[in-house]
Parts: sequence; structure tokens; C-alpha cells
Amino acid sequence: MKRALTLLTIAALAACAGHDPESTASSVTRAVYQDDVSAVQQSMDDTLKPQVSRAGVGVISDRMHALGTYSGLTPLATDAGKKEYTYRANFSKGSMNVVVRLDSNGALAAYRVYPQT
Repeated sequence: MKRALTLLTIAALAACAGHDPESTASSVTRAVYQDDVSAVQQSMDDTLKPQVSRAGVGVISDRMHALGTYSGLTPLATDAGKKEYTYRANFSKGSMNVVVRLDSNGALAAYRVYPQT
């Protein structure tokens, strides 16, 4: 029984380790920057996918391109209880904030972009 519980715990930890919020947020941000709607939707849960439109991604992509070349994320804040993570998306001429929330399976349940003020 103890061995089975240990194996179950290891499996659960391995499953959690596969959900890297920064990697997911960066790949989705890169897909938005590239105006690739299908790549944006790949990391999203079934509730969020239908809310993503080509026009919406295009508007955000244009705003990102106005800030220059995308160079990655910098972590800003974490709310582990909500599984919500805030990053600074860095560009060659500026930055904006990206906030993501993960569902229990590690898919994006929310993706929001805020301009720097």
C-alpha cells in the first residue's frame, strides 16, 4: 500500500511538473506576436478557445509589433492559489504585462495582455 501511494505521488508530481506556466505563457505570447490564431488556441482550455478570434489576435499582435521584437518574459507575480501568473513581455522598444491562469489540467483558462502605463 505504501509503495502504491508513493508511486501515485510521484506520478502526480511528474504531471504537475509538465505544466510550466512561464513556458506556456511565452509560447502563447509568441504565437500572438506571430498572429497565429491556431497556435494561440493550442494551449487553451475548451472554454477559452472559442473566445479567441482572428481579429482580436491581430489587434494584439499589431500592438506587440509596435513595441519591436519580442524577446521573452520576466516573472512579476504569482498567485499559486488561483494558479495565476503575471509576466512582463519584453520587446526591443517597450513592454506589456501578460497575465495567465491555468486550469487543473495545466491548460490556459485565461490570457490577458495589459499595456505598460
